[in-house]
Amino acid sequence: MPRTSLRAPAPRPSYDSQATASDATLDLQDADEKAPLPRYTDEDDNDTSAAAQPLYPPRSTSRKHTDPQDDIDDDDIVRIRLDDDEQVSLMQADRDGRSLDAGGRGGPAWARLAGSAGRFAKRRRPVSAGCLICAGVLLGFFLGVPALQWLSGASSSVGSAASSLFNPHKGEDVVSDTRLDAGSSSSSASSQGYNTSFWKQGVSSNDQAGRYGLSNAAVFQLDFQDPGWDTVAQASSGTGLSVEEVTSFKTHDGKDLMPLDMDTVFGGTLVPLTSDLVWSEEDPDEGVFTHVDWNTRDIWLEDVTHARHEKTGQGKVASFGGKVRLLEGKNVLDARGQMLTWTSFKISPDMKWVLFFSDESQQWRYSKHSHLWLHNVVEKQTMALGAGAKVPPKVSYAEWAPRKAGVSSSDPPGIAFVENNDLYFIPRAGEAAVQVTHDGAETIFNAVPDWVYEEEVYGGESVMWFSPGGTKLVYLRLDETAVPVYEFPVYNPNKYLPGKTTPYQEMVKMKYPKPGFPNPIVSVHVIDLDEIKEATRKGAAVKPTQYTLHGPRSDKGKITDEVDRILSSDAGIKNRLVSEVKWVSDDQLVLRETDRYSDVMRIVLFDLAKQSLPKPSPEAKADVEGKVVRRQDARKDQSGWIRAGQTIEPLSHHDLSVGSTAYLDVLVSPEGYRHLAFFESAASDTAVFLTAGQWEIDELKHVDAKRGKAYFIAARPTPALRNLYSVDLPDWKKVGTTTAAPVADSKPKEPTALTDVAKFGSYDANFDPKGAYYVLNYKGPDVPYQKVVGVDDPKFELGLEDNQLLRQISSQYVKPSNVFYSLALNSTTSEGKPVLASVKEIRPHDFDASGATRYPVLMRVYGGPDSQLVDARWNRADWHQYVASTLGYIVVVVDGRGTGFRGQQHRASVASNLGKLEAKDVNDAAHLIATLPYVDETRIGLWGWSYGGYLTGKSVELNTGIFSLAASVAPVTRWELYDSIYTERYMKSPVENQKGYSTSEIHVTPGFTKTKYLLMQGSADDNVHFSNSAHLLDLLTKAKTRGFRFRMFTDSAHSISVRGAYRELFEELSAFLADNWGPGGRRQPPSTTPQGGKGKGRQGLHNSVE
Repeated sequence: MPRTSLRAPAPRPSYDSQATASDATLDLQDADEKAPLPRYTDEDDNDTSAAAQPLYPPRSTSRKHTDPQDDIDDDDIVRIRLDDDEQVSLMQADRDGRSLDAGGRGGPAWARLAGSAGRFAKRRRPVSAGCLICAGVLLGFFLGVPALQWLSGASSSVGSAASSLFNPHKGEDVVSDTRLDAGSSSSSASSQGYNTSFWKQGVSSNDQAGRYGLSNAAVFQLDFQDPGWDTVAQASSGTGLSVEEVTSFKTHDGKDLMPLDMDTVFGGTLVPLTSDLVWSEEDPDEGVFTHVDWNTRDIWLEDVTHARHEKTGQGKVASFGGKVRLLEGKNVLDARGQMLTWTSFKISPDMKWVLFFSDESQQWRYSKHSHLWLHNVVEKQTMALGAGAKVPPKVSYAEWAPRKAGVSSSDPPGIAFVENNDLYFIPRAGEAAVQVTHDGAETIFNAVPDWVYEEEVYGGESVMWFSPGGTKLVYLRLDETAVPVYEFPVYNPNKYLPGKTTPYQEMVKMKYPKPGFPNPIVSVHVIDLDEIKEATRKGAAVKPTQYTLHGPRSDKGKITDEVDRILSSDAGIKNRLVSEVKWVSDDQLVLRETDRYSDVMRIVLFDLAKQSLPKPSPEAKADVEGKVVRRQDARKDQSGWIRAGQTIEPLSHHDLSVGSTAYLDVLVSPEGYRHLAFFESAASDTAVFLTAGQWEIDELKHVDAKRGKAYFIAARPTPALRNLYSVDLPDWKKVGTTTAAPVADSKPKEPTALTDVAKFGSYDANFDPKGAYYVLNYKGPDVPYQKVVGVDDPKFELGLEDNQLLRQISSQYVKPSNVFYSLALNSTTSEGKPVLASVKEIRPHDFDASGATRYPVLMRVYGGPDSQLVDARWNRADWHQYVASTLGYIVVVVDGRGTGFRGQQHRASVASNLGKLEAKDVNDAAHLIATLPYVDETRIGLWGWSYGGYLTGKSVELNTGIFSLAASVAPVTRWELYDSIYTERYMKSPVENQKGYSTSEIHVTPGFTKTKYLLMQGSADDNVHFSNSAHLLDLLTKAKTRGFRFRMFTDSAHSISVRGAYRELFEELSAFLADNWGPGGRRQPPSTTPQGGKGKGRQGLHNSVE
């Protein structure tokens, strides 16, 4: 499962258009019942019939999402649906033992009555056939005429008609049991009719005056709106381009804008370009960056003042400024003398050497193996490191040692790398490698993480860290010997060509800890690199001392603190998690360790100066005990869990001359929001908060002790936005002096915004290590751009990428609008305030807010702890844009309780009982959204991936009657089947929290019978194992649930991308929606639908979901 600092899961798209997935598909619906969307056509497919078919729904010049006229007459429609109802009722009777009379059946009354007169007469109470026919004719006359009048203004295309009824008159919520059974084929909403008693919010206009259709809905609090466009004039206004520029590309009719199709979304047409600028930490000057000429593979160094002058002719070039070619690609040769095709590189601190990585092969999400090469820039020579290029790639990580101040420039820098899970160190580039560890194996990892630490703790490929001066190296050792093995088959070993399935499957085996089973045992070790350098200089045998770091032990003195008692016990040491290691000087470091369940945490400080180290044993080993400087008990402070993140940033990170061990950390403030805290030394336990307020810091970007500033990205003014801010540091230079004011007396200050908070946007920043410049990345909602901004001179700007061509291209296509709001749910906080959910509503480009047209709503959910889906980033190259603009549906993205950036109480409320509150919030949000006048309450569904797939299943499980369809992709279905570190962080022990685990798994209830359900997963999912889907399928079988759809993508991992599977997955989703809902907006029938005015937003909300 993706880490929470990350948004809901984003799998890489597959652009392999020559192969579709080799999939095992099980569709439990009758294949002849529906005509699915035409699949995309492969380039080598000679059958052009699919390509010749019109888009579904067909394009029209008006582009309004009304149903196209069908060739089937009304009588045929009625007959088809009666047959479908017959099948459903028979299966439902077999499932629940009820007679066919019991409960309501889908479809209008006249259709149900006509059905009962025929085939089911023998199973009902005897009735005169003549009376029944007369009654049917009379009833058909009175009900059919107005229905046919309405149908003449709307289409008769097939769609699902699940209805959930509310009783607005009594102020209570009553869910009707008239939903079609899941085993039926889709029944048209137009044939069923709308529920005219469904209470609706008052209508308001789709503009600022009507607050974009929400002004009469009191619980819908508008945050901001990103406008869309439907015409050339609107596109011109929305993009700032002239009409001539908008129409410079050919549109489908020469006048109107083009609709979005799947090829446009998945073909990269609307993906923004980004600059490859990478700041050079090695160069001593400010604002120097590297970039690559990929045609020649030359690597260049340039400073920003020169780049600006070259690009614009403006400004002066700095005295040190210029542009120089570091090396020519033609000089980097492999062992055969051929030009090396490398994929990435790292420049040495003295800039005389370059490490190149080639033949990279992916292992898990972040880790990979590669061949490693060392290139001498001056002598233009390249050599292979490690085992060389004659064997499969086995080097998993490599890094340059930082240069110690004062080291002679003639002394080459050192290199650490990991091969076959053993750590090696090259004291000086060009010398032989010294093997530091000798126990690396399939189950022993040195300096690189195993699967679970890579996925759930560090989110990267390395767990080793040099001291700032390059004199020491600390690393983690992970022993997963006791961790059970999970294995899965590889059906087709060829990732690109289908049809290569082998007679006998190879099994992939991986160590994967699950709740209650052994975790990898972690230990922390330090080596003195100066010791290795000195020994090699003398030509002596090298056996570096291994110092093992640990906190206070329970067998050495009395432990009085509860946190220390847990972490210092034998069981605590065996099961602890080490989630952060950070050097605060060249001799001191801190580590953050928690218990297995992330309930308690402590920061331990180690002094590793030579005079402080113990004498090693004859085996060159020694233990170093640290001092506990901070503690936290999440069981007592109501924080729910200890976050797994690397958030400590020392003031000396980029400059050892600072001479201080002071550092910053992101902590929960007394107000309950994550803010920036200052610690005046590594030994201090007093947090001085530099920021405050009911908003949260997303990420600390840079600490500049020289300028006395800290820079960070914050989720404000609303949780969906991201802006860059700076705040002053306390006067750390005077700490400990007689003139120093007590740092603890410092008060939080309002930070300075470095981006325009008046304009709704999402920004990120990447700072030059020297702090004089930063790359500002604007990510949306408008067309993204990048520019370099000066810190000391804010007027300095260097444009890197404005994506002006993308702006012009995107203007050719219709654009859905995005409306962001906070939704007050039918739950309250501990202070008695309504629980707020963040919502992004993606509306069709030709959206009608009047209520005359009603749209289906597809909710997109993720909902994992501390995650976020609702953001303001550029989203044009996204499948949901296709759903809104071409299918004509409204897409609603929801972040309820448990998600991030609304404070600790909002986040921690789901602890120990995942799925309960999140599913309640999703259902409550759906019921409220159903009351909007432009929403078709009979066509509301949801889908999600990973945790979102899990939340989809839990939302269906509640059976509140609001959802007519749902789709889960790679869902967790039972928490005992997911990994231990993630699960136990939020769910705790499966032994002590048996009830929580039982409640939190997905249960098959009648909700799965009443909701069209689609389940999809890759068979080679190393993250959420396929056993999760197998478990749910078993439950569905046991419950005799039929009519759902299931699809397995062979050999695809969690991202589902092997052999074209990623594109095919969304084709399947699109077909699933169209099969069940048909086209988008439908005209509202003549009715006296109850409507409310402002302040009545809570009516109609289902209250039984607790």
